[in-house]
Amino acid sequence: MSNWIVLSILFFAVIIAGGLTFTFHKYFSGIKHYLTTVGVSFVLSLICIHILPEIFHEDIPNIGAYVLLGFVFQIFLELFSRGVEHGHVHHNHNHAHESMQRTLFSMFFGLCMHSFIEGIPLFLTTTSANLHEGHVHSVVAHGNEFSNIFFWAILGHKIPVSIVLMLFLIQSNLKKTTVIGLFLLFALMSPAGGLIGIELQNSNWVNHLSTILLAVTTGMLIHITTLLVFEEYHEQKDKLKNIALIILGLGLGLFVFA
Repeated sequence: MSNWIVLSILFFAVIIAGGLTFTFHKYFSGIKHYLTTVGVSFVLSLICIHILPEIFHEDIPNIGAYVLLGFVFQIFLELFSRGVEHGHVHHNHNHAHESMQRTLFSMFFGLCMHSFIEGIPLFLTTTSANLHEGHVHSVVAHGNEFSNIFFWAILGHKIPVSIVLMLFLIQSNLKKTTVIGLFLLFALMSPAGGLIGIELQNSNWVNHLSTILLAVTTGMLIHITTLLVFEEYHEQKDKLKNIALIILGLGLGLFVFA
């Protein structure tokens, strides 16, 4: 699959999810919980099955520290994004006294930063893929290929995030042209990060950097997925349904990629 096809899929998946939400926002308000729970559980299974084993296979000192760095960095980003990455917006007691513009700006900035950073490792060249039980699983890009499993991890949580973001933009009572413009900018962030990764392919010093960036973005994804899974598990209302949705997402990842 060519680089431009991969970038186009990332872009148009967000656009389609946002466009459907914009058109049928009442319906998506009712199902966003289910889509988000299954989506992040699916991503968590990919992280455990493929991405983490591949990261720690690389001979880079203290690689686990970069995973932790990504985990902490995501906590920092959520000061701005307010938790949209894992399916909802965090509110505080002073929220009523904040201007909607300031809330929207900080949330949108954090979300765009996250999307841009997670797109960078998609095309970075490093060592060739590992062989597991007779099958090649390419997590880190090699040559002109892209990081297949990491691509699905990004896509798996990007769609529910797009739905939640569009719902928030609609509820912010902005002009339709402003909503569409902001959402288009968000949709471009991951492809823009991917383009940076393509440019870095030609750099001699990029081999270790690719795995380090993958570790950082994986730490960010671990924070998002585990936080939502813990929140859904401890939710008193519909607890069995939430557990079933989590198991469904984990099982889907195991079925498709194990």
